[in-house]
Amino acid sequence: MGDPRATNPKELVRRISEHLHAAADVASAAEAFAEAGNTDQALEMLGDLEPPLYELTTLLNAASMLRGNRTG
Repeated sequence: MGDPRATNPKELVRRISEHLHAAADVASAAEAFAEAGNTDQALEMLGDLEPPLYELTTLLNAASMLRGNRTG
Protein backbone atom coordinates (compact mmCIF):
# COMPACT_ATOMS: atom_id res chain seq x y z
CA MET A 1 0.00 0.00 0.00
CA GLY A 2 1.17 3.59 -0.65
CA ASP A 3 2.29 6.24 1.77
CA PRO A 4 -0.70 7.28 3.91
CA ARG A 5 0.55 10.89 3.85
CA ALA A 6 -0.15 10.97 0.11
CA THR A 7 -3.87 11.46 0.71
CA ASN A 8 -3.59 13.68 3.79
CA PRO A 9 -4.69 17.11 2.54
CA LYS A 10 -2.83 19.02 5.28
CA GLU A 11 0.42 17.20 4.48
CA LEU A 12 -0.11 17.79 0.78
CA VAL A 13 -0.60 21.53 1.28
CA ARG A 14 2.47 21.66 3.53
CA ARG A 15 4.61 19.87 0.95
CA ILE A 16 3.38 22.09 -1.89
CA SER A 17 4.14 25.20 0.17
CA GLU A 18 7.58 23.86 1.07
CA HIS A 19 8.42 23.21 -2.59
CA LEU A 20 7.19 26.65 -3.66
CA HIS A 21 9.25 28.40 -1.00
CA ALA A 22 12.36 26.41 -1.92
CA ALA A 23 11.89 27.19 -5.62
CA ALA A 24 11.41 30.88 -4.86
CA ASP A 25 14.59 30.89 -2.77
CA VAL A 26 16.59 29.33 -5.61
CA ALA A 27 15.10 31.78 -8.11
CA SER A 28 16.02 34.71 -5.87
CA ALA A 29 19.56 33.44 -5.48
CA ALA A 30 19.85 32.96 -9.23
CA GLU A 31 18.60 36.50 -9.76
CA ALA A 32 21.26 37.80 -7.36
CA PHE A 33 23.96 35.92 -9.28
CA ALA A 34 22.66 37.35 -12.57
CA GLU A 35 22.57 40.89 -11.16
CA ALA A 36 26.16 40.42 -10.01
CA GLY A 37 27.12 39.48 -13.56
CA ASN A 38 27.44 35.73 -13.03
CA THR A 39 24.77 34.64 -15.49
CA ASP A 40 26.31 31.21 -16.06
CA GLN A 41 25.91 30.37 -12.36
CA ALA A 42 22.40 31.85 -12.38
CA LEU A 43 21.32 29.71 -15.32
CA GLU A 44 22.89 26.61 -13.75
CA MET A 45 20.94 27.22 -10.55
CA LEU A 46 17.69 27.62 -12.48
CA GLY A 47 18.40 24.37 -14.31
CA ASP A 48 18.59 22.62 -10.95
CA LEU A 49 14.96 23.62 -10.33
CA GLU A 50 13.56 21.20 -12.90
CA PRO A 51 13.34 18.06 -10.70
CA PRO A 52 11.73 19.84 -7.71
CA LEU A 53 9.29 21.63 -10.02
CA TYR A 54 8.33 18.31 -11.58
CA GLU A 55 7.59 16.96 -8.09
CA LEU A 56 5.63 20.13 -7.32
CA THR A 57 3.53 19.60 -10.43
CA THR A 58 2.83 16.04 -9.30
CA LEU A 59 1.75 17.30 -5.87
CA LEU A 60 -0.48 19.94 -7.45
CA ASN A 61 -2.09 17.25 -9.60
CA ALA A 62 -2.74 15.19 -6.46
CA ALA A 63 -4.34 18.22 -4.80
CA SER A 64 -6.50 18.73 -7.87
CA MET A 65 -7.62 15.11 -7.75
CA LEU A 66 -8.46 15.36 -4.03
CA ARG A 67 -10.38 18.55 -4.64
CA GLY A 68 -12.27 16.88 -7.47
CA ASN A 69 -13.20 13.94 -5.24
CA ARG A 70 -14.95 16.23 -2.75
CA THR A 71 -18.71 16.51 -2.97
CA GLY A 72 -21.07 19.18 -1.75
